[in-house]
Amino acid sequence: MIEVSVSVNIARPAEEVWSILGGFDFLPRWVGAIASSRLEDGGRLRRLETVDGEIVVERLLEFSESERQYSYALLESPFPVSEYVGQVAVHDEGDGKSRAVWSSRFRNQGVDALEIAADFESFYHAGLEHLKALVEGQ
Repeated sequence: MIEVSVSVNIARPAEEVWSILGGFDFLPRWVGAIASSRLEDGGRLRRLETVDGEIVVERLLEFSESERQYSYALLESPFPVSEYVGQVAVHDEGDGKSRAVWSSRFRNQGVDALEIAADFESFYHAGLEHLKALVEGQ
């Protein structure tokens, strides 16, 4: 299994960060590469469309408002991976600061493991940096 984890420190309270990060269909708010998100199956399935027109379908596995985190499984995508499970979370760091984390584990399918891990790491980093800019700019 390949594991990727990216975090960013944000100079705002965890509640504020979670208000942007925490909805299962909120990715278009803070990930520039995601053009739209549509919930299906009572909110447990999200159908994402990228700015390039690619479709990604993910299923919500766990959601905790109190712990400010959720996990999801990748069902359909153009990515050469299998058994993908991702998680986003916000941790209270005290003094009105927080840390946002985006992580995943998966198996690569026919591509170099280091290359696909670097691609996901870069994608997560860009999303979290955009989230940081949004929240700290409020």
